Amino acid sequence: MLELSKFKAVVENTPLVSIDFCLIFKGQILLGKRENDPLKAEWFTPGGRIYKNETWQSALSRVVKVELGLGVLRVEDFSLMGIWDHFYAESAVGKDISTHYVNLTHCIFLKSKPDVIEDQQHNEFQWFDLSVVANDEKFYPYIRNYADWIVNRIKNTHD
Repeated sequence: MLELSKFKAVVENTPLVSIDFCLIFKGQILLGKRENDPLKAEWFTPGGRIYKNETWQSALSRVVKVELGLGVLRVEDFSLMGIWDHFYAESAVGKDISTHYVNLTHCIFLKSKPDVIEDQQHNEFQWFDLSVVANDEKFYPYIRNYADWIVNRIKNTHD
């Protein structure tokens, strides 16, 4: 991990590469209420940054374990939804410093509902109906886009 001053310089000058997870169980998506900026107090998918010299597979495993306490999920069970740009006016290092994430978003369709643990990034987790999330403006646009993508994927596999 970088010391704060170096990390601040990185956030100010470069995009960050991250992974988000869409955990799906019986038509619902797991969202956490964020504790930190960007998007403090918003419902959002779990996820995290990829560190230098860390493969995306290792990052996926690490973040699933650290943020959710789910060491049993395997990397190969996740599907890449695509690469998504996320832009925020604020950042974890300052309200006046914008953040740009290049996000490798993954989803997994679970056969049983996992017991997730709260972490330093989220103060609460909750399952929400995908179709509600896709259409309700109380959810952040990036989350609505994820939910819409998943709803369409489910629809297309059943057509």
